[in-house]
Amino acid sequence: MSDSTAQQGSGVVPKPQGLSDYSEFEALPGSPRKPINLPAYEAKVPEPMNNYNLPDDRSVIHEKQERLKEQFPTFANKSADDLEDLLRYEDLFQAHIDGLEQIQLMRTLEYELREENERLAQVNLSSEEELKKMRENVAELQMFASSLTTRLYELVQQHLDLQKPYSPLVLLRRLNDECKDVDGKSEDITNEFLQKETIDSNECEEFVKQYKALRTRYHSDESRFKLASAAYKSGTLSGVPMTMDR
Repeated sequence: MSDSTAQQGSGVVPKPQGLSDYSEFEALPGSPRKPINLPAYEAKVPEPMNNYNLPDDRSVIHEKQERLKEQFPTFANKSADDLEDLLRYEDLFQAHIDGLEQIQLMRTLEYELREENERLAQVNLSSEEELKKMRENVAELQMFASSLTTRLYELVQQHLDLQKPYSPLVLLRRLNDECKDVDGKSEDITNEFLQKETIDSNECEEFVKQYKALRTRYHSDESRFKLASAAYKSGTLSGVPMTMDR
């Protein structure tokens, strides 16, 4: 007799194969099996929105209705069946959305923007050759402007070189040298006149005339030199006459 047959004859329940712990399946002979107490399934089903669970304050209901009408004016005049159909059928809902004024306006603006972009793109493409020619022309003009700028710098340098002999300091030196030269000429004719043994009236008149002219010129140049020197030191030389013409 096998072990299983012996166990059945003795009233012992055989152990299920593949289970390491099956103490709950074991029971003494003649003892009743105890039921397993499982926790009850607690499923909280939301309470349906009926008239009996609406807010007691009618103003709250009215406020919510007005808010819904403001936010969704297209749904305000629809019945419950219409709203259920919109939720049930996707094509019906999409048709309703497409019929909204805001959606139509948005698509109109989108179409106009697309058309304007295409028009601008065509204008840009049609102006490509003209833009290339303009770029080449601009490059040539830039080279020409660069050559003119170089020539301008050369002319400015020449102008500065020409102005150097007429700078205030150089003019002051020339005026001072001229004063000394006139003073020396007046001294020379005076010495020459005094060395003569005989002097007639004509020679005397001629000497006085020359000496008077030289001394007048000397004092005039000396006054100019002093005024110009003072103006040069104070930085206001532009107002001083510096002409060398006689």
